[in-house]
Amino acid sequence: MTVDITPDKSLIKKLGLVGYRTEQAVAELIDNSIDARLEGTETIHVTLDFRLGQIKVSDDGCGMDSAGLKVALTVAKEAKKGGLGRFGLGLKSACSSLGKAFVIRTSAPGSGAVFTAAYDEDRWLGDASRKWTNFEVGKTDKGDDWHGTVITISKIKVPLYPNQLLNFRRRFGIRYGPYMERGQVRVLVNSRTCKPSAPELADGMKHPVSIETTGGRVAGWVGMLARRSIKGDYGIHLYRNERLISAFDKFGIRRHPAAARVIGEVSLDHVPVNFHKTGFLTESPEYRDAVSKFAEDPTVRLIMRQASSPRECMSDVESVLVQDRNSPPLDARMSAENARSLLREAGRFTSRKGGTTIDFEFVDSETIDVRAADGGIRVEIGRNSPAFGLFKNPLSLVGQVRIEAELAAGDPSLIPLINSRNRMLDEFVRDRFPPRTAGSGPKRGAVPLPAYSLQDDLIGLHDYLAETFGHDFQFTGLSTLAPFLHNSHSRIVYTVHTVPGAGQSLLDVISDHAKEFAVLLNPRRQEIAAVLDGSERSRFIVIREYREGLSPAWAGPEKAWLDLYFEVTRDRIPLYHDEPILVLDELLDAGLARPARVRSLARRRQILKEVEEYLPEV
Repeated sequence: MTVDITPDKSLIKKLGLVGYRTEQAVAELIDNSIDARLEGTETIHVTLDFRLGQIKVSDDGCGMDSAGLKVALTVAKEAKKGGLGRFGLGLKSACSSLGKAFVIRTSAPGSGAVFTAAYDEDRWLGDASRKWTNFEVGKTDKGDDWHGTVITISKIKVPLYPNQLLNFRRRFGIRYGPYMERGQVRVLVNSRTCKPSAPELADGMKHPVSIETTGGRVAGWVGMLARRSIKGDYGIHLYRNERLISAFDKFGIRRHPAAARVIGEVSLDHVPVNFHKTGFLTESPEYRDAVSKFAEDPTVRLIMRQASSPRECMSDVESVLVQDRNSPPLDARMSAENARSLLREAGRFTSRKGGTTIDFEFVDSETIDVRAADGGIRVEIGRNSPAFGLFKNPLSLVGQVRIEAELAAGDPSLIPLINSRNRMLDEFVRDRFPPRTAGSGPKRGAVPLPAYSLQDDLIGLHDYLAETFGHDFQFTGLSTLAPFLHNSHSRIVYTVHTVPGAGQSLLDVISDHAKEFAVLLNPRRQEIAAVLDGSERSRFIVIREYREGLSPAWAGPEKAWLDLYFEVTRDRIPLYHDEPILVLDELLDAGLARPARVRSLARRRQILKEVEEYLPEV
């Protein structure tokens, strides 16, 4: 007995639901162009057409004949052994993630024909006569010697905006830098050439590494940046077959300000990657062994020690505080989390105002003291000063202290006034605010309820977004209610709401910062189900662009429950339909949810009749 297991026609559409960022999807198409490179320098043009709403990727490579085009269109057919496009999925999944329609136009050198294939999602799925066995490929005569491939994507699913141009050029400069430096490839984005990325290194701080690991060798270099990165742009660029897989990866190093000068590039040609080449398989034995031996390598350990020295930490405290009219705000130059970590390690630094030397020292006390000493000014900053609790970013207080010290350098008679003001500020904070961990700053998003909190694996992400994301957002649903699930699943779908128009930006930020999550923007149930089935991850974040006002805290129990109820009953996330009712019972029994509040929110959403039966009688 045999059965027909021809894939469902929706497979091409589902391939586009793998969670690509726009830049990653375009990079898949560039990979195919590089695989098609001829001798000499290949030129690849990437065009974002804001007027027509199209994305185009073209090259002057070897192109394809009809047989080659058939291979390119066949799902999971590898076109070139050992190439960048090694799984035979990239072209289809990348195009489908970017738009609902795409056209491939291609011709081989010396051929008199141009072959064209067009895919339109609506026509493909809506016409029963269109099958895998009769996909149409057009052929026209060629009147010139053009060769290469042009892919034009329309009915765009992703937003296009001018800032992408600068980001694409920078990221492609990192991603394809080795090819560019050897003159093999030239990549242009909207007619402007991408330049290979070359970090500014400290003198003599670039060292080769070559490490034998399970299955292969980790080879490349590590070094120290001339200046500490305060935006997270440090770490190791990880390559496979000379193609960047992960930029600024914290591979074998700590995600910590002490490591914020460490930079490097290494090749992991023997380590497997996921099928859309956006990350290595971190659970594979090859990766585990590679990251372990890299972290223990003597050269890497030396660089880490040098980057973490107190002298380096303090020079960066001073550099972060320097600000002129062109400097971005302090919280854009260093997050509060990184600032707190940096100050925990801080010791001394010195500056000058006019002809006066000002010595700063961080000490384990609760006071900030300014005094004249040895013809200059000495400032002791107590790490445990309650005044830190008034500032979101603790470096803001340090900057204020520095300004006051400079005033004292010009007029020492101000010292008693400054110290008196500092004592009064400490007393004010102690009297008016509950105690906090020293230097922690105000916590954003705390919901003061026992047994109810943001899930542990989201807390760091929430704090990062609170400090860096420029729009309102709110974690809700299973982001807080997962502990109350009766039918627990190994895969959890968290939810975060943001304002209309900010969803793509939020997706990009989360995808860059928290790579352990698969992130989806406004997906329908079938789209989530497809990603759940095809992803190796166990945690997922669904972004909804929400039109109601969003508070800076994560959602309270009543709103989180209503958001979960709405997602499940509208078939937007795959969860047992009675699960929200069981969760509500738990919240009510624990006294965490107030029935009156649930009714008020449900009435506002016009779903009170639906949920009334699950609430206790008034």
